[in-house]
Parts: sequence; structure tokens; C-alpha cells
Amino acid sequence: MKIFKTDSFTKINSQDYLLVITPSEEVITKVCSFKDKAKELIGYFHSFNSKAHITVNHYYDKRALFMEEKLTYYDQKLGQEKPVALQVCGFDYFEHQNIYTIYAKVALNIEAEATFARFKKILGPGVPSVPHITIARSLSAKNFEKLWAYFENLPFECFFYADKIVVLKTPTRRFNNNPMTVETELRLKNAV
Repeated sequence: MKIFKTDSFTKINSQDYLLVITPSEEVITKVCSFKDKAKELIGYFHSFNSKAHITVNHYYDKRALFMEEKLTYYDQKLGQEKPVALQVCGFDYFEHQNIYTIYAKVALNIEAEATFARFKKILGPGVPSVPHITIARSLSAKNFEKLWAYFENLPFECFFYADKIVVLKTPTRRFNNNPMTVETELRLKNAV
């Protein structure tokens, strides 16, 4: 006889949800080659295995029922948004407390800027003000300097159409070794 039921302690009832725009295969392949070059220059780094994407929002530790309601709302609202052409041109970096991230820049023309502003209204305050595709993150100053010397003037220009937002989910951070899986795709208006 069990003294108490353990099922509720082992069941995963909270998830992390990551909403992303997936670029074209051409961009994914090119970003992969940039990551390979970065690994050649500094060795393995934290975001090496991450597939190229633009993070639109990240919801931490949310109950599945809460997100089901939100996703229904998002599907309706995003279904009214037109696909947008996004241009990637060159590289830039973030620095926070001497930790660096190098990324491919998403150029925000008037149309793209307006689309991301509407995403912020629909999806909440987590929508980044600087949409980007991460190349290498959590870099020390020494590794950043090595990589930035390579990426600073490296030409990279391409564009692709963002016609959907992919919703990925994973059990909360306590179960960090589990990969994210596709929960659903939120198609923008007239997206095939």
C-alpha cells in the first residue's frame, strides 16, 4: 500500500514554449556553415547545435491549458497578418556584463518593423526589439574578439519570406536534456 500517490510529483504539467520564425533552407545552411567556422576558430560553444531561427517570444514554465487558450487566440490573430519579406544583411553583436552574442542582422524596413510591432501587440512584451539569427552566444571576451575579427566585415545578404510562426515546446528547465518538439504552426494570412 502506498502512503501517498507519487504520480502528481512525476507528471510534467508545465512547459516552456518558444515561438520562432524559421528561415529558408538556404539561410539555415549558410548559418550552419558560419557556426562550423566559429567552432573551427574557438572550439565548441553553447549555441553550436541550435538550428537557425528568429525568436519571436519565449514563454517560460507555462501550464499546457493556459497555452492552449493562448495558441487559439494567436492562431486567430496571426491568421490576419500578411507574410513578410525579411532581409538578412551582415552581422552584429550584443554585449551584456562582458558576455557576448554574435548574430546575423535582420534588416527592419518599414514593413518588417510594422509586422514585428504587431507581433508585440499580439504575442506580448517578449517580442525582441532586435530580431536576429544567433550565430554564437554566451561568448567570453577572448572568444568574442577572435570571432568578431572574422565576422565583423564578412558579407552576408539574403532574404526569405516569414509565412508562419512555429511553436516549440519542452518540459520546463528542470528537464533541460529533453529537446524541444513542434507543438504547432501558426500560419500568417494567405500562407500556403
